[in-house]
This record gives sequence, C-alpha cells and structure tokens, in this order.
Amino acid sequence: MFKVRVLIFSALLPALFVTGACQSAMVMAGLKKAPPPVTDSAYFNGQMEKLLEHLKANKSRNFRRAAILNFVNTNGKVSELGKILTIKFGERAVAGNHFRIVPSGQVKQALETLKIEFKGELTKEQVKLIGDELKADAVVTGKISDLQKGSDVDLTVSAIQPSTGDLVSAAGINIYRSKQVQTLIQQF
Repeated sequence: MFKVRVLIFSALLPALFVTGACQSAMVMAGLKKAPPPVTDSAYFNGQMEKLLEHLKANKSRNFRRAAILNFVNTNGKVSELGKILTIKFGERAVAGNHFRIVPSGQVKQALETLKIEFKGELTKEQVKLIGDELKADAVVTGKISDLQKGSDVDLTVSAIQPSTGDLVSAAGINIYRSKQVQTLIQQF
C-alpha cells in the first residue's frame, strides 16, 4: 500500500510543478483571470506614471510649469479620489521631471482671488487668468468618470495653454474599481 502511495505521489509531483509554472501563461492566454490589482499607493503611482507618459506622447506643444486643478467627478465635485489622484499626478510629474508644478495652496488661493469656482469646465478667459496669475504655461484639469457599476473608473486629463486657450495635450487611463476606489469616489 505504501509503495502505491509513493508511486502515485511521484507521478503527480511533476504535474504540480508544471501547473504552477503554467499559471502565468494561462493568465496571459485568457484561460484564467488574473487577480485584481491592489489599489494602494504603488498602484496609483504606476497609473499616474502611465498617464503622464500618454500626456507627454500626445503633447502638441511643450510646457514647463503647470497649474494642476483638483480632478473632479463628472458632477463637478471634488471627491476624495479626485484629491488623491491630483496629489499623485503632481507628485509623479515632479519626480519624473515631466514638468514643474505650481503648489496646490497657490492654485487654491489664485482661484479664490480670481473668484473662479472650478467645476470641471473653464472658459478661455478663465484659463488665461489662471495662467497669468500663477505664471504657468499650462493649466491641467482632470475628470473622473464613473461610467457604471462593475466597470473601471476613467480618468481623463487635459493640459490647456493659457495664452491661446488651446488644448495642448490630453490623455486618459482606467483605474481599477476596488472597494477602496468605490468608497473614495463617493466621498466629498
């Protein structure tokens, strides 16, 4: 009986190693779903790096200094997720030497001074006023779209040149809808 068990175990042992090694290949082939990403700081940093690379690739004009306005939901409100993504975007822009940013306190103060209540849309005149006030050659805005339950959350970012009002770059990424992201997008 013992010999039979050893024989069965020794026959199955290579199959266990092959199955473990093939798991990543199975995921790539679409045979099994990959585990969902953990939406921690490292995840958001990675997504913002991708977004900045797309923004850089889509740029029609260069800019060196940008004023980043808080990213808003499609309802025009700034959610906790919007605040986190805005901070991470600015942090990664500076860390990756993509462009310099105006500190968020200065942006907030300028919007108050200019009496501009940003809800996702800006007029050409408002963009010019913000750019002049902050000496920025780009105003960056972002919108978080919560399309439907069960799908990813979309973030679209636009860079506008204050002197002309032209859109000089735009890019978007998907954010995995974890429980954490779902909660943060609903907190204002």
